[in-house]
Amino acid sequence: MSATASWSEFLRDPNRVIETMEAHGEVTLVRRSAAPVRLSDAGRADADEATLGALTMLLALAMDDEVLDRLVGKLSIAFPWLELLPEPQRAEFVAEFLAVARGGLAVGKLGALTAVLAAWRETAAAHADSRIRVDGSDLHYLEEPVPVPDPRAGE
Repeated sequence: MSATASWSEFLRDPNRVIETMEAHGEVTLVRRSAAPVRLSDAGRADADEATLGALTMLLALAMDDEVLDRLVGKLSIAFPWLELLPEPQRAEFVAEFLAVARGGLAVGKLGALTAVLAAWRETAAAHADSRIRVDGSDLHYLEEPVPVPDPRAGE
């Protein structure tokens, strides 16, 4: 269970905040004009990351076609937006998600996994757009990101 302290408390009495972190596992330091900072025990965080990596590896190794099909069918519980994707793209999502998760965990960085989730969620949103054909045949996928002007800017 996480505890909370202000940044000022941390600066005034760091030992008390460290004791709180040791008792609760982590402390979220709230700052006035910036995002909160999480203070946690590195050993615990490393152990959690190693466990998550092992779990991801086990899941990936257990993925035969039958298991993959069942997983794809259940994923909409965790990711309701998957219902908007055509069936074949749901399996593509799972395969890409697991591959990027394994790679990210191997190097200790999960930012690429966040990008994968955001990209697939946006793809699902595109499929939900009533101006797009149901089969998505009028969608054009880009291999590389392309900057576009903000349509709200009226450019």
